[in-house]
Amino acid sequence: MTHTLGPWTITDGTDITGIENDPKNGCVGPVDVAHVYLRTVLGRTEANARLIAAAPELLEALEIVKQWDIENFALDIPIEIRKKMQAAIAKARGQGR
Repeated sequence: MTHTLGPWTITDGTDITGIENDPKNGCVGPVDVAHVYLRTVLGRTEANARLIAAAPELLEALEIVKQWDIENFALDIPIEIRKKMQAAIAKARGQGR
């Protein structure tokens, strides 16, 4: 199973929506992805919502950099950064912690 397609957008400061395109299951159009709860630190709820809403684009960017590097052998990415990229991709894909 894959995640709800992006882009994800923020509405009302803390609600994140995405776009579904799965007619066979009756899911087409905007759908709720998440609602961020945190009322103890001023501004943190909105900051968390922005980070969550950026997730699809961040995942796509990591996958593009990884693929481009594999195909072109052109990036001098330190091994520690490569490991972090791999771990983040795996986590987003449900293959990691």
